Amino acid sequence: MLAGFALILLMFPSVYSDDLIVLGNGHAPIYMSNSDSGRYDLNGDGNADYFVKAHYAGNYHQKLKIDYKIQDECVDLGPKDGDNVGGDTFDDAAMKIGFSTIPYVDRDWTIDGTVISNPWFNSQKNDDNRQIALVSFPNGFIPSEFPSFENGDDVIQGKGKKGSFKHLDSISELGGQSGWTGSIYVTGPVGNFALWTIHPSGGYGGCDGLTGFGIPIFIAE
Repeated sequence: MLAGFALILLMFPSVYSDDLIVLGNGHAPIYMSNSDSGRYDLNGDGNADYFVKAHYAGNYHQKLKIDYKIQDECVDLGPKDGDNVGGDTFDDAAMKIGFSTIPYVDRDWTIDGTVISNPWFNSQKNDDNRQIALVSFPNGFIPSEFPSFENGDDVIQGKGKKGSFKHLDSISELGGQSGWTGSIYVTGPVGNFALWTIHPSGGYGGCDGLTGFGIPIFIAE
């Protein structure tokens, strides 16, 4: 096993379990799943906190559709407060998207020809480029904190009840917890890549300390 990486098995019911590679150290973990779909209990309470599902969209310009359902604590911009978890409004939640090569050594975070968007970003009144700007890091870099404002778009944007993601008081895939649900569309060069969500990681432990979560994806011709 490569130094600096550990392979762990989340010891929860099988519906939430998967082999995850943990990148980095300290209180802000970055997970890499071996599957492009699954439910993950990051708080150890028997309820999934992170749901992701990748499937083909059947569209040349939007080859993959990635569905997310993510508990509030995972995207909370504020410090951890056990009595009052934030992350349930557009102003208090944030998440960015990264796209990279798979190898752990010299991972390339800049892949030419990659376009990621969703219906909200596709509108020019919401985004001039009509796509989600991805985070950019030096080759081999492992993020340990939330990127600066200029580095990538926050994918949880909106006003009132309209936005790029939707907040729900109860999500069945998350055991009835509140959180955000939304989808992104991915197109890019043919090959195997890693798709990442990058998180605020402001707290300690569980989903409040999450820095990033990656899944492997394959883009076909």
